[in-house]
Amino acid sequence: MLAFALRRAIWAIPTLFGVSLVVFLLTTLLPDPEAEAPIASGDVGARVRLEELRRARFLDLPRLLNVAPRDVRVTVDECTAHLVVGDVDARFCEERIARLGGAALPHLLPRLDDIPPAERGRIALALAPVARRMGIGEEADLTQPDRAALFWSRFWEDRSVDFTEPAVRRSVQRITARESDLIEQEIRLVDTFALRELMRSLGTTRDPAALARLTRMAAHVTGRSGVLEPTADRARTRAVVSEWLSWWYVHEADYVVLQGGEKVTASVAQTRYAKWVLGAVTGQLGLSTRDGLPIFDKLLARAPVTLGMALLALLVSSLVGVPIGVLAAWRRGHPIDHGTGAIILLVYSIPTFLVAELLATFGRASGAGFVLPVLALSTVSLSVMAQQQRASMIEVLGQDYVRSARAKGARTLRVVLVHALRNALVPTATIAGVQFPVLVGGAFVVEEVFDVRGIGWETLRAIESHDVAWIVAVTLLCAIVTTACLVASDIAYGLLDPRVRERQTRRQAS
Repeated sequence: MLAFALRRAIWAIPTLFGVSLVVFLLTTLLPDPEAEAPIASGDVGARVRLEELRRARFLDLPRLLNVAPRDVRVTVDECTAHLVVGDVDARFCEERIARLGGAALPHLLPRLDDIPPAERGRIALALAPVARRMGIGEEADLTQPDRAALFWSRFWEDRSVDFTEPAVRRSVQRITARESDLIEQEIRLVDTFALRELMRSLGTTRDPAALARLTRMAAHVTGRSGVLEPTADRARTRAVVSEWLSWWYVHEADYVVLQGGEKVTASVAQTRYAKWVLGAVTGQLGLSTRDGLPIFDKLLARAPVTLGMALLALLVSSLVGVPIGVLAAWRRGHPIDHGTGAIILLVYSIPTFLVAELLATFGRASGAGFVLPVLALSTVSLSVMAQQQRASMIEVLGQDYVRSARAKGARTLRVVLVHALRNALVPTATIAGVQFPVLVGGAFVVEEVFDVRGIGWETLRAIESHDVAWIVAVTLLCAIVTTACLVASDIAYGLLDPRVRERQTRRQAS
């Protein structure tokens, strides 16, 4: 039996891969912000905002294969070319160079002497915001083209040794271990070049004081908010760290250089599908545009509510529907059968939202709490479970071994419970795996009526605010839940019916 269960579980892996691919392809149907709001090339601010919107959804990456992966070196080369010729993209590239900051300097400053004087001065002036973040240079050194070019050339001669990974790693390790103004100044001096090490430490450090220092450094070199206070509670700490790691997951390629095998893996890793799947696996699902909270944390908070309610509803519908189906099958053709059939049809015909609204009206006066949402949701599958149990019970009651038990004088209760019910439960137990995803979908309506803060309630709020990140994450979660339920249903079928296991074993042997 264990081998059978393992085989079914292993088969879930390619199934989940296929499901993830289908869900990913569905996400490509979502509108592109660039198509919704085209902007003029001269509007730098709007262009930066649009680029950020597209990057948050990885729309700047190819879908499945990246033949030309990007890194900071590629970006610097492109921006340098635009700045030299002074085309329509030059202003946008000036802003981008300023954002890249210290990460761009090792690939830009050594080339300044090879650029004509006028263009060299233009590039040097674009680095003025970087110098101000670093806290270096006089204002005249940053605003006059000739002096700015000379200033950066001398800076690189004196400070190039600081822009190495071992040096930065040591500085970040030291600032993580203790407070030091001198070490903070060292990190400010290399600016965004230190981001990779800062993000690594953020992901592994648990000390609140160290996290406060790391977020302060990260916020300074990027110009972003998100500084953590040493006295912040656990929820706030987790939210801020998750926000930084999500941001780094999107923007890492802007600040690092791909070397060796990284260039090969980037052809797959720097694609929309790989980013989407890896983000789902590692919990880097981004931030909700509705409230700015991490999607993964919101799923952890909302999912137990919805899944727990669906599980309880499935249990209630089984406990009620199975006895009704057994009774109707045993008294087939009698008034009991007709009466239960009419009740089942009535329950099946009434929309779930109407049942929920009626129960909610009653619940406001009774204060029944969480019981009424579960009862309302259980009507989604109650009729199906009862009808399935009746049909399977009728089929089993017609089997030879049941007739033989009757002929031998076995009591009615014994015939039903011992001889017939066990085999009649097999189809009903397996269909329960199919009903669970249906109940999860029904919970969306019930949660809205009863104001239960689960996945359904949150999803409706996300639709109202066009929170694409949440919608995509919930779609993937529902697909995973459905796949897991189908696999569990197959395993349950094998557990309850030895013939299924035997057929699987013979097929495997052949």
